[in-house]
Parts: sequence; C-alpha cells; structure tokens
Amino acid sequence: MSPEPIALSADEEQLFFKDNGPVVAHKGSNFALAFLFLPRGKREALGAVYAYCRHIDDIVDSGRLGPAEARRMLDFWRAEVERLYLGAPTHVLSRDLLPHVQAFRLPKEAFLDMIRGCAMDLERARYETPESLESYMQGVASSVGVLCVEIFGYSHSPPDRMRRFADLFGYAFQLTNIIRDVGADLELGRIYIPASDMKASGYTEQALLRREPNEAFARLMGILYQRAKGYYRQARACADVRDRPALLPAEIMAHVYEGLLEDIRAGGFRVLFHRQRLSAWRKTLLAAKAWFYCHGF
Repeated sequence: MSPEPIALSADEEQLFFKDNGPVVAHKGSNFALAFLFLPRGKREALGAVYAYCRHIDDIVDSGRLGPAEARRMLDFWRAEVERLYLGAPTHVLSRDLLPHVQAFRLPKEAFLDMIRGCAMDLERARYETPESLESYMQGVASSVGVLCVEIFGYSHSPPDRMRRFADLFGYAFQLTNIIRDVGADLELGRIYIPASDMKASGYTEQALLRREPNEAFARLMGILYQRAKGYYRQARACADVRDRPALLPAEIMAHVYEGLLEDIRAGGFRVLFHRQRLSAWRKTLLAAKAWFYCHGF
C-alpha cells in the first residue's frame, strides 16, 4: 500500500515551483554544463534529478520556511519517495522522476540520503572530525553523484568502485563549496569546518566568528585544500579509463570545481569576506580540458 500523502499548504506548494514551472538547472550552473554533453533521454533524466535535489535543498535553505515547517516538508518527501518507488507518486516532481527511476534503475537510498543530509542543516550541528563531516557531505552531495553516474552510464568499472567514485567526487565538490563559502556560511550561523582541523591548525571558532585572516587560518585552509585535492585524486582512481568518455559530464563538473579550488588557493584563501566565482570563459576552458582528459589527450 502506498504511504498516505501528507497535505501541504498553499505556501508550501509554491516551493515546488520556480517561475511557474518545475525547477530546472540554471544556465550558469555547473550542472547545466554537464547537460550539454548528454543525449536527450539522459539530459531529461538528469534534469528531473536536479529538480528534485534543488527542491529538497530549497526547503531548508530558501529561508521561506521555519524549522518546523521545513521538517514537515521533508517528512512529506520521505513518504513521497516511498510512493515513487511503489509507482504511485503524487507530485509533479516525483511524477517527472518516475520513468527515469525505472529506465536507469536509480537507487531509492540516494533520494532519501539527500533528504537526510539537508535535514542535518536544520540542527545547526558542528562537526568534530572530517569523518563526521563526510556523513553530511554524503547526504547533500554524494547522493546526487550516485544518481548521476547511473544516468551517465559505465561498462567497465565495478558498481562498488563507481559508488566510491560518486562518493569521493561528492566530498570533493562539497568541500570545495565549504572552503569557498566560509564567510557566507557564517552569515547563516553555520560552521562546517571540523573542530579537529581547527585545533590542528591553531585556529579557534572565536577567531573564525571574528573573521580573522591570520597565519593559523591559512594553515587551516591548507589542511582543507589538501583533503579536497585528495578526494579528487582518489575519485579519478576509481573509474576504469575505458569509462571516462561516458563519465565526461562528471569530469566537467570536477574540472570546474577543482579549478575553483585552485583559484581560491592562488588568491590566498580570501574566503572570509569574499565568495570566489569562475567566469564563463574559464568554465568553458575547464570543460574543454575535461573533454581532452576523458578522451585520452
């Protein structure tokens, strides 16, 4: 039997739409770059996954719902994912997902993990260790990667290696975002940097709240930078080289995010008061580099 639908208010229903239609990838997003290199069927599947993930994130981060309302919305989506996998979705976003879930055998756990990760932001938790942060990053980032690699397709890499590939690239992308958004996250009362890393660098939470860009902060950013680089390196080692052309969209996103990380480092980690961005031409260049990498040049 399908789970009983949870009724939503008119205000809650509005969150399912952007500009009077389902959420789609913004033309300037890194996700949109990946769309360009996919055939129509895979592009539509990726669009449906993006719309779902973007919406779950918006429930928590849009600022339009209080914590209690956001939890209620996430409860709706937990039940809706169950209905989706019973073949009886009740909402337009999940109805859009249904044919792609069936065609690409998308794992239910990844959709639920996205909800779990976003729900962690409602608790305003601190992270004591890199491992505890990885649990969060698994939810909000790696879950998306798990869905994407099934859409992209692979023929030579074992499924467990591809799962690890998705996990590690998710960690890499999200840690890059965390480094970029240190100052912006402070505005939201959030600190994602593990306490153990701050202790190792000699930097303190009080100094972070005061936004002090001292030598200890540079050491802290160096620790996070090296960890992110390790994630990128380990992820690439997971995939069979013969699968690289199929995984081009993943590598485009990886090249863009890693390029952003390198620009942040080159700029001296000015992230306390500044949010680094890449220009359109820089993204295009990095996408071209990804193409050459995936095709063995």
